Amino acid sequence: MISIKKYTHKMRNIWDEFISISNNGTIFQKQSFLDYHIDRKFVNCSLMFYNNKKLVAVLPASVFVLHGHKILYSHPGASFGGLILLSSTSFSFCNKILASLEEYCKKFNFSSIVMINTPSIYYKQQDDSLGYLLLWNKYRVSESYISHYVDLNNIQSPKELFNKRKQRYISSLLAKNKFTITKSGDFSSFFRLLVESKKLFKAQPTHSLNELKKLHSLHSDDILLFITKKNNAFLGGVLFFLTTAKTCLVFYNIVKSKYKNSQLAMLQLYCVMDYAKTINCQIVDLGVSQTPEAKNPYAPKLSLINFKEQLGAKGVTRVVYKKDFL
Repeated sequence: MISIKKYTHKMRNIWDEFISISNNGTIFQKQSFLDYHIDRKFVNCSLMFYNNKKLVAVLPASVFVLHGHKILYSHPGASFGGLILLSSTSFSFCNKILASLEEYCKKFNFSSIVMINTPSIYYKQQDDSLGYLLLWNKYRVSESYISHYVDLNNIQSPKELFNKRKQRYISSLLAKNKFTITKSGDFSSFFRLLVESKKLFKAQPTHSLNELKKLHSLHSDDILLFITKKNNAFLGGVLFFLTTAKTCLVFYNIVKSKYKNSQLAMLQLYCVMDYAKTINCQIVDLGVSQTPEAKNPYAPKLSLINFKEQLGAKGVTRVVYKKDFL
């Protein structure tokens, strides 16, 4: 018999420990990460699933109210989440967890549920059971995003993944040594450039400056900022999340518009990939490649995808599942 408890702050340590030992949990699902919001408020409705008093799954979530209907939604403070499970979770038991979740939603008058599953590259052990069972239980794919990642296994240097032209660019840039790329705490300079960069696409940063600073203070070992300088002038930077012991995510990679054609964005990615290799990360997620300014916001940004593929990246999807109960 599976029982469900609503998360409270008293359960934070238990929750975060479960994320650490789970099969598909990352830094994004830890409550210590989700608590960072300063400028935005969410109604936290994260759920904890127990079987005979043993915690077997969690769902980071919040409550949205749309046109008078309550929606249980994957926590908007995370890039992805969905159900977080143990690697020992069997196919049939996963199905029972989904059944208990549906009963919970109906009991508390949720009109629908939306889950953004953790992409497959973040799993400790590959397991497609959850995605299959969601479809079997009549969840539908409401959105899908394409991301790209590089696999650092079985190589000595990330440069080996690049196409021949990019390899020549990297070798040349490193030989000339014009740019200095180092870890930094200068979030203010980085954020000013981030806002400027987002304006070109009529968008705004996902996080405020205060949120970035708070996130870094909470997870200083796992949230890293690399900045690029030339003659002590700030030119660009990369915000880099160590998502699990073996995976990481490039959240922002930006350069000043003057340097858009200088291959600096590529050099920054090379440097963070190289850093990831030194700390034994196996997967570097380069982020989604959508076109939010297009008529269809889920349209792939082909130029960005082509750029990532030249660095040896392959595609992986972030899938949003939805089920209506009314």
